[in-house]
Amino acid sequence: MAINFPDNPSNGQQVTVGGVRYEYNSSKNAWKKRSIQISAASGGGGVTSYDSAGLLPSSSNIAGDLAFVKDNKAMYVWDSSEWDRLYNGPETSLTWTTEALVSYSLNQDGTSTTITTVASDPEGFPITYSYDVTPTNQTQATIVDSGNGNYTLTPSINDSDAGSFTFRSKATDGLYSISKSSTISLAFSLADNNTTFFASFQTNTTDTVNSITPSSGTGTITSIGLTASDGTALNALDNTAGSDQLLYTGLSNILNASQTAWTIEFWGYVNSTAGSSKTWIEIGQGTSSYLNGILYRDPDTYVNGSIFSSLASGALGPTSQWVHHAIVGDNGSIRFYQGGTEIAEYTTKSTLDANVDGFALLNTRVVSNQPIYAYMRNFRISNISRYPSGTSFTPSVEYPFDQYS
Repeated sequence: MAINFPDNPSNGQQVTVGGVRYEYNSSKNAWKKRSIQISAASGGGGVTSYDSAGLLPSSSNIAGDLAFVKDNKAMYVWDSSEWDRLYNGPETSLTWTTEALVSYSLNQDGTSTTITTVASDPEGFPITYSYDVTPTNQTQATIVDSGNGNYTLTPSINDSDAGSFTFRSKATDGLYSISKSSTISLAFSLADNNTTFFASFQTNTTDTVNSITPSSGTGTITSIGLTASDGTALNALDNTAGSDQLLYTGLSNILNASQTAWTIEFWGYVNSTAGSSKTWIEIGQGTSSYLNGILYRDPDTYVNGSIFSSLASGALGPTSQWVHHAIVGDNGSIRFYQGGTEIAEYTTKSTLDANVDGFALLNTRVVSNQPIYAYMRNFRISNISRYPSGTSFTPSVEYPFDQYS
């Protein structure tokens, strides 16, 4: 096909003929093909130049319209609903500029945790964020996806939901994807900020709050065949022979006479043969703590030096099963619970007559032995009332996680 070029062209002069751009070279007295002009077919318009992508029109476009954006030197095409950026050359994968941590420990009090992720694409393509979890039916947390790489995890406050799952944060630019896996854990510690003494008796007799060890008695830790929900073997302090006295003395700031709100609690397992004078705990000041504290035994429980007639019997609790025992000072009274049910209330006051400087477990602090033939685990003293008046609850094998405090 003959092309009619202009007569007497100047050097560098350009013309477009049949969609092809030509440039005249005077030294060679010839026209040279420079480029092919892009134009839309089936209704699309030509190429329009814009200073930035933010100026691309969102309406009155025709599918196939092309645009050149100057600030990032990129081509875009209108796909009937949005502008898609076109890319020429090797693609470089996007990278994390802020990635999720390897692990997160959720807050046992229900306070949310935020996972923040930010990805960068070298070519400037838009990034889409998402996530998935394994297993998909995890119960440790409720997850809210903000859509911009931020995720809010609100943990369960139910101790039966303790456990972990894998959280995978993901980002894609439409061609490449990156991901990062994090382990999310939820655990419930019985020794929280309101705990002044805690001994689980799982492996030893040491208090985990202040590293207090017994002043008398070694304490026998044995397994009795009880297992946790995950199959973990549970041990306990064993006094089934009735020959041990585990004594903690020289204590301070464990429980003071000025405290009107406090809790003493533990899990106990009584053999069918429990002994004659069956003492769970004697706590108070001096070797005869029952004179200013509490002697929790069957028969004849003492509170502040006097026999507590409401518990002349009944402190033993059911035999041959684990039972949760709690003694709670609160609102002017001292209440006694077994298995989540209030069994007696001392209404004179909610304080003890003296600061606690020690206690004996599964036996008395007095010279004569008054042991209970039983097991004990998870002994805890707290500076709050964990079970308010009128509370009825069903404790699990471990403590319910302060759901009433």
